[in-house]
Amino acid sequence: MIFRDRTTPNIDLNFLGTALVLAIVGCLLVYSATYYSDPGLGLFKRQMLWAVIGIVLMIIFMVVDYHVLFDIAPILYAIGLLLLLYLVVFGKLTANVKSWIRFGGFQFQPSEFMKIFTALMLARFFDSNDRAYLDFRSFLIAMGIIGAPVGLIIIQPDFGTAAAFFPLIAVTMFFGGIRARIWIAMILVVAITVPAGYIFFLKPYQRARVVTWLNPERDPLGKGYQMMQAKIAIGSGGIHGKGFKHGTQAKLEFLPARHTDFIFAVLGEEWGFIGVVIVLGLYLYLMVQALLFAKHARDRGGTFLIICLISYFLYHVSINVSMQIGVLPTTGIPLPLISYGGSSTMMFFIAVGLILNVDMRRFVNA
Repeated sequence: MIFRDRTTPNIDLNFLGTALVLAIVGCLLVYSATYYSDPGLGLFKRQMLWAVIGIVLMIIFMVVDYHVLFDIAPILYAIGLLLLLYLVVFGKLTANVKSWIRFGGFQFQPSEFMKIFTALMLARFFDSNDRAYLDFRSFLIAMGIIGAPVGLIIIQPDFGTAAAFFPLIAVTMFFGGIRARIWIAMILVVAITVPAGYIFFLKPYQRARVVTWLNPERDPLGKGYQMMQAKIAIGSGGIHGKGFKHGTQAKLEFLPARHTDFIFAVLGEEWGFIGVVIVLGLYLYLMVQALLFAKHARDRGGTFLIICLISYFLYHVSINVSMQIGVLPTTGIPLPLISYGGSSTMMFFIAVGLILNVDMRRFVNA
């Protein structure tokens, strides 16, 4: 960490550098996964563009005082809800969901940016609420802030992205302060709604994913194909991996979605166990360092903002890696800063900028 004093805001270059290294690793893996099937390198070039735009947005959200962002959080949150509502009414189905808004040759996913807006809104709420325990009214307000975007995303229906907001509930309950009776009530609600949700709300293809997760070998050339190929790719990498651009599962296109949701399998095949450990170590450093930033933040709002944002990193890394090794069902959750995708890349860079924003103003408000 660079030298810091109490009069000048400083950037933690170790944290920033770690995020940039992950983005570079992501670009290299996208290149390796697509160069054979995409000789023009269009996907690789677009990912480079998304990374550059993400860095610009990161700088903007790092420079603007997060208290100013708290002030405009209701506006950003309302805009995000309107975009999600637009998708529900006017969105076009793509891969069974209405998740994308298109402008000419470009498209973006409002739900990704809604993660940032919801975190800002929730942190703003807790910044003005310094009680040791949330009363029932405050708890309902916090749940409403989280529940509004979740409901609109579920209608799309994109349960994987909607579930990315659930860690915010844990943040609210654990760090916001919830009495024992509310914990018990929430546990009962989850115990009732999970089975009901599986039966009444999941689409047939989503239920099929759960069945495939429990026994992928029952349909290795159909519904279990993705999981089986990911396991083969990761297992074949061994200790050192097959080498950059030498992954046969990716090169020969056996591995589906190899540059997006299953890019971790490309990492395991080409960079091996050593590469996987290094990348996961970089994520671990980001999360631990961010928690230290949260511990030393100057106010409650800053602490909650960091915890909300780092919960997104934890969720995405855990779910993406788990689904590729067969621990969890397959779902469309990208690997932060590594998977191909403009909206996801920009969202995580903005999150990095906000985390650094809070840390920069640990002593001063410049």
